Amino acid sequence: MRRVVSGLLLASIVLLAACSGSKAPEAPAAPIVFAVPLKPNTNGMLEPRSGRITVGTGPNAYSADVALSPSWWVTADGFKIVWFAGLSQTTRYFQISGETPGEAARPKLLKSPEEAVREVRVAFDGAPPVRVLPEATRAVFKPPAGAKAVTSVEITFGPADAPVAYTWK
Repeated sequence: MRRVVSGLLLASIVLLAACSGSKAPEAPAAPIVFAVPLKPNTNGMLEPRSGRITVGTGPNAYSADVALSPSWWVTADGFKIVWFAGLSQTTRYFQISGETPGEAARPKLLKSPEEAVREVRVAFDGAPPVRVLPEATRAVFKPPAGAKAVTSVEITFGPADAPVAYTWK
């Protein structure tokens, strides 16, 4: 009889242990791939991102591939994204290729591309992005208290009716 009771007691303990096991560990958060540290007095350039810009419709439509590689600055005023440093530097920020029907048909929008940036969004430390309408040829962001890095940048560029989003994440 003692063996039966011992066996039942042991089986009960094993069954309870199996049912009350710990939950499966949660998957770790995806690592942040893009990060610009908010270290004062630093700067750099974002890697080029490309998009196809189309102006107009039908057989007279113009289209081109436009690569954008803006500068970033961390200053006492905040975090700045800059895409213009004088007319001679425009090609450093905007590289235009694959034009159809050709360079002669290039619209005003791409003759002065620095003026076609519609909005800029920046996220700090993985939080939702903050939206800023550009001031001339830059966008200035005031990081939240305690922010350590910019974790995404999105620049909307192109014609008002069909802009393209350039994203760094």
